[in-house]
Amino acid sequence: MEWADPNVVEAAATEWTDAQIACRTNGHAWRAHTVTHRPGFYTLRQRCSRNCGCWRESDMNDSGYLVRGWHMIYPKSGRYLLRDPEGKGVGRVGQDGRARLRLAGLRNAVIIEAEDEEDG
Repeated sequence: MEWADPNVVEAAATEWTDAQIACRTNGHAWRAHTVTHRPGFYTLRQRCSRNCGCWRESDMNDSGYLVRGWHMIYPKSGRYLLRDPEGKGVGRVGQDGRARLRLAGLRNAVIIEAEDEEDG
């Protein structure tokens, strides 16, 4: 598996919304949106409740078993996925990249400085 360079992840995060950073760091919070039925199958469509712009779809048979794995649908802006200038993927976000994303997620937080507590 190829991991994205943490510097690339950090640079990309400057263009992402807070919701996109949260989802890339912690995973999506899926919520049911639509269900389409045709004879023998349901197509389930869910959206991320954080409004990061991602959706996913899967097909389920009438017995409740998934017959097609979840298929991701990413925002059309193209900013959510990590790509090089030619449009090729640069790898998955690894632990070092996620660390950078957690720091980027603090960009709108109120940070309170606290003194270290003395022992004793």
